[in-house]
Amino acid sequence: MNSRSTPATSNFRWIICALLFFSTTVNYMDRQVISYLKEFFCTPAAAGGFGWTNSDFANVTTVFTGFYAGMTILAGWVIDKIGTKLGLALSLIVWSIFGILNAFAGSLTAAHMIVRSLFGIGEAGNFPASIKTVAEWFPKRERAFATGIFNSGSNVGAMISALFVPWCLIHFGDQQGWKMAYILTGAVGFLWLFFWFWLYAPPAQQKRLSKAEFDYIHSDKDETKAVEQQADQSGKKVSGSLFSFHGRMPVAGFIGITSMTIFLCLFVYFISRMFPSLSPAGAMILYGIVGAVALWVSLAAQAKRWHDLGKPGWYVLLNLLPGIGTLISVFILATRPGVSSANQFGDCAKSGLLGYRQTWAFFFGKFFTDGVWWFYLFWLPDYLKKQFGMTTEQVRWPTFIVYGIAIIGSVYGGSIPMTLMKKGMQVYQARMTAMFIIALFPLTVLSTQYFGNVGHFGKMASVLAVAIICIGAAAHQAWSANLFTTVSDMFPKKSVGSVTGIGAMAGGLGGVIVQKLAGTLTDAFKENPQTAYLFMFIVCAVSYLIAWGIMKALVPRHKPITDL
Repeated sequence: MNSRSTPATSNFRWIICALLFFSTTVNYMDRQVISYLKEFFCTPAAAGGFGWTNSDFANVTTVFTGFYAGMTILAGWVIDKIGTKLGLALSLIVWSIFGILNAFAGSLTAAHMIVRSLFGIGEAGNFPASIKTVAEWFPKRERAFATGIFNSGSNVGAMISALFVPWCLIHFGDQQGWKMAYILTGAVGFLWLFFWFWLYAPPAQQKRLSKAEFDYIHSDKDETKAVEQQADQSGKKVSGSLFSFHGRMPVAGFIGITSMTIFLCLFVYFISRMFPSLSPAGAMILYGIVGAVALWVSLAAQAKRWHDLGKPGWYVLLNLLPGIGTLISVFILATRPGVSSANQFGDCAKSGLLGYRQTWAFFFGKFFTDGVWWFYLFWLPDYLKKQFGMTTEQVRWPTFIVYGIAIIGSVYGGSIPMTLMKKGMQVYQARMTAMFIIALFPLTVLSTQYFGNVGHFGKMASVLAVAIICIGAAAHQAWSANLFTTVSDMFPKKSVGSVTGIGAMAGGLGGVIVQKLAGTLTDAFKENPQTAYLFMFIVCAVSYLIAWGIMKALVPRHKPITDL
């Protein structure tokens, strides 16, 4: 710890939590602006709008989500390397600049897609940096609660946008109001930077932190043991790299890299389909480059896996047999364990993050549920307008209330495992029990369209529907607070940013699918949007139990990872 004088007592970790809360507030305030501009953007050009279709709007929000998702892996890795102080600051600077530049994109869909893509690249760093900061500053028993507090900033940011963006449209008029909404919200982030650079430093370097609080932060015995084991292994050299054909690879690492390669190829395909201006020749070049990189990585992984089986790397030539050769190779390599006679090919490389079931548990937990929150963020105002005929001004308070109630879920949901731990439950058991209970509440969203039937419930229909959606939104935030914390429960602190980035990428990919589905359904049922939203609420209701089941199947019991 810092040798300079420190206070006798302190609770400075909660100041750090407050800084993360405000960065998340700015993060969500900036990304939420566009959802309140949909009506203006989709108004016919002859009436003063941009003349976009629902699918055009979906493409703009989807490409943001896609780039946000794709960059979280890189953002998490970079933050693990350069640290949270610089990493989060750079992230905010990038998203704030491009948030402001969105005001100068004009009416062309392609221009907005480009700017929102760059905006998404900046926003990608917030959660990997924040989750890593919580892991560094809080013991396990407090992490879900601290995560719930800073994650509630996503609701506060959405609440601010719910009131501020419609006000801009009313006060400045539609033609100037949409621009001012982007400019003013984008500029707020730079104010936060001052406090971040003034107050933040890692615990070991923080002069405002007492020794008692420092010891409390580092009081988890299993993490201390993990650090010692990592130190014991630090001198062991491991052969092999992502693009190298030399060395060996265990079966878990092979399955992880192969699966992620497939996911990333699908991700590139989906994102490329968002750009109608992409020519067939341009698409072929893009797919050719991505395909070549994916093929090289895949063949390198196969060669190292054959080495682990005691076979020479030229066995990868089995892929020359169309279809069947690749299937046979992948099946053998993904099912057979390494042999002791493979030492001639060097030491067996570690599995890496993708070789752990824990990584994939977090991956699928995010993939199946993040899209629900993206749907609430970007499509709730549109739902209220089409279902109940609300105006831009009228949707302000219902959306404000939804995001406000969600704060309760975020904070209280993070405290549920603390209660269970105090009753004697182990950390992981308490976490998963809390998440199962939370996953039951979104089932109430199945009744949204029943209670939202104006013919049955009259003026109370909108109140009842919004109340049901409040339950779903609060449940999501409670789920999210606990899901994020599973990373720091299972992984060493040095890897938290990278794993969070992988999961955020999965959540973004799920968000891409959900938003494209929403755009397709609302266009297909243009004359009857209630049906489109019925299908969407079914998706929102069942996603959490599916995610929980997959997570529990992948990691039935907690086992700390100590060999990264």
